[in-house]
Amino acid sequence: MRGKKKGKWKRRLLLALLLTAAAAAAVTFGIASPIIAEYAANQAQYTATSAINEVMLEKIYENRAEYGRLVSFERDEGSRVTALRTDVITMSSMKAVMVNELYRAVNTLENRTIEIPLGSVFAPAYFAGQGPKVSVGMVGLGFAKAEFISAFTSAGINQTRHNILLEVTAEVRVLLPLLGHKDVTITSRYPVTDTVLVGTVPEHYTYIDDTEQTLLGKINDYTQ
Repeated sequence: MRGKKKGKWKRRLLLALLLTAAAAAAVTFGIASPIIAEYAANQAQYTATSAINEVMLEKIYENRAEYGRLVSFERDEGSRVTALRTDVITMSSMKAVMVNELYRAVNTLENRTIEIPLGSVFAPAYFAGQGPKVSVGMVGLGFAKAEFISAFTSAGINQTRHNILLEVTAEVRVLLPLLGHKDVTITSRYPVTDTVLVGTVPEHYTYIDDTEQTLLGKINDYTQ
C-alpha cells in the first residue's frame, strides 16, 4: 500500500516538474521570439546591404567614365542656370543594369543560413557570439527597384550643390523556426553625381529627368 502511494507521489512530482519546465520554456520562448526575430532581421539586412554595395561597386562606380556625364546645365547670358538636363538614355540603362543585378544579388541569398548565438540574444554584453546557435533561413522575394533622386542644397556663399542619388530597394524574407517568417525591406541611397554650381540658381528652373520608366523626357517645373 505504501509502495503504491509512493509511486503515485513520484508520478505527480514528475508531472509537476514537466509542467513547470514546459511553462518555463513557453515563457522563455515568448520572451526570446521577438528578440530572435529582430536579430535575424538585422543580420539579413546587413547581408543584403553588403550584396547591394558590391553591385554598386562593380557595375556603377567601376564604370565612372560611362556614367560620368549624366547631367548638363543650360545657362542664360548672365551665366545663371536656366535648365538642368539629364541623359535619360544613360540613366535608363543604369537603372536596368542595377535592377537586373539586384535580382541576381538577392537570388544568391536564396537558402542562405544565418546562425544566431543565443548569448548574443540574451546577454550580448557578456556572451556575444557564444552559446548554442539558432539557425534561420533567408530567401529572396524577387522584388527590386532603382530610382533616381535629384536635389539642390546650399554649398556656401553663392554656391549650390546639385546631387543625383540612386535609391535602390530590395526585399528578403527571413524564415524563423516555429515563428513563420519576417519580411525585410532594404533601401539604400548612393551618390551618382555631385556638382557645385558657382553663381545664382533661380528659384524656378526647368528640370528634365527620368523619374518614371514610362515617361522618358518628362519635364517638371520645380520651386526651390
